Amino acid sequence: MQRSLLIPMTLAALVGLAACDQSSTGSSNPSTLTPAEAREVAADFGDQDGAMLDGVPGGSFDRAPAGPMFATGTVTTTFTRTRTCPAGGSVKLEGTMVHTGDPATRTGSISFNATRTEAACAFTRNGGTLTITGNPNTVFTANQAWTNGTPGVRTATKKGSFTWAKSTGGSGSCTVDVTHTWDPAAKTLKVSGALCNQTIDITRTWTQGA
Repeated sequence: MQRSLLIPMTLAALVGLAACDQSSTGSSNPSTLTPAEAREVAADFGDQDGAMLDGVPGGSFDRAPAGPMFATGTVTTTFTRTRTCPAGGSVKLEGTMVHTGDPATRTGSISFNATRTEAACAFTRNGGTLTITGNPNTVFTANQAWTNGTPGVRTATKKGSFTWAKSTGGSGSCTVDVTHTWDPAAKTLKVSGALCNQTIDITRTWTQGA
């Protein structure tokens, strides 16, 4: 059975992101993230969320779910998914998902209400690492629908906070308020909102799993 929980987690966000409690420039203050670092975190979180919500590496949000999870009527289930971060540590997503559908017409929807918690989740940055830990976590919601088996745009919101530390020096905390939008037709992930007092507005190609 092919398993696709089209959110995106792959999730986004992923999956992510935030208005840091710091200055907007972040270029020389060791307690800030730079604008570039904030954008990287936002995109990385979106990728992680997509992968965790879809349940496969890279995500598969362009296919309607099959099997009992897309049965006639409404099905509510709970889930906990944990992924190892690129440079160590982990991130966990847990909550509920609600499926509604009609297999005969291949029409339905899926929604997620979850929390995302980082546990020393590390990414390689500029010859060092950036380590993120939930403070305590971010609240994550997402929705997507299908018509005749064709998936629509998937939208997710993320709000909360996290702390961060650089191996090269510096640490701080960020609040999160972003929206992730996965477009299965264009195969793009757009992240917009605020992260670490930085305005986030990025669009990138979303690489899907098999």
